[in-house]
Amino acid sequence: MGGQAPARPECRVVEIGNVLRAARERQGIELGEVERETRIRGRYLAALEAEKFELLPARAYAKGFLRVYADFLGLDGRLMVAEFDVRFPDAEQPELAPARVRANVAPVWARRRPVLLAAGVAVALLGVLAWRFEAGGHTPSASPVSPPTSTRQYGPVAAPPAPHPAVQPATRPAHLVLSARGRCWLSIRVDSAVGPVLYEATLEAGGTLRYTLAPSRPRLWLRIGAPWNLELSLNGKPATGLPRVPGNVVVSRGGVHSA
Repeated sequence: MGGQAPARPECRVVEIGNVLRAARERQGIELGEVERETRIRGRYLAALEAEKFELLPARAYAKGFLRVYADFLGLDGRLMVAEFDVRFPDAEQPELAPARVRANVAPVWARRRPVLLAAGVAVALLGVLAWRFEAGGHTPSASPVSPPTSTRQYGPVAAPPAPHPAVQPATRPAHLVLSARGRCWLSIRVDSAVGPVLYEATLEAGGTLRYTLAPSRPRLWLRIGAPWNLELSLNGKPATGLPRVPGNVVVSRGGVHSA
């Protein structure tokens, strides 16, 4: 008769939530205190103790919060995360499962502060992200996703706005000055001999008339009775082209021309 086969050692599974809760209660710590110290929201701490990891924003948050919470309680955060990976493997990116940890994880309150210093960077990063997640009301993905390079549009595509017509530079006005050396009869009209009358009288010696040739009034028609008694300047320059005898001229920006 063969001897009885030796009993196989029982593989114990660490109940992550119970271990966390028991360690916290033994030390008389409330969840509110843990929240203030670790900057992890109380709802996430309660989810860890209840092993409702699906309530956390993402797998990366669950592992990060678990390690920080375990270290705060004096537990070995690395072993707790390893147990989490064994019990809840990543379906999308399978990882090599490390050996199961034993259940005799003893809480050591004296180690809590030094371990928290080592996990400071992780606390700051995960804490800020968790608060942003809570404020924004949406669940971030475990890893950043690159934005799509193109989008599909439905319905009619709006035509691009028509380009604005080029703005033409404004035409600078020209300034006309008529100065009388002696008596000179003048008839000044807009544009032509039948245009509106601007001046029609005798300009006495020393008298001066000033007009502006603007886009709305680009030309002036002049009838000069004594052109030898009249000086005419355009934009400060003496104008040429006045008749030697009584006659008619047209003044524009280009100068003085016989009419």
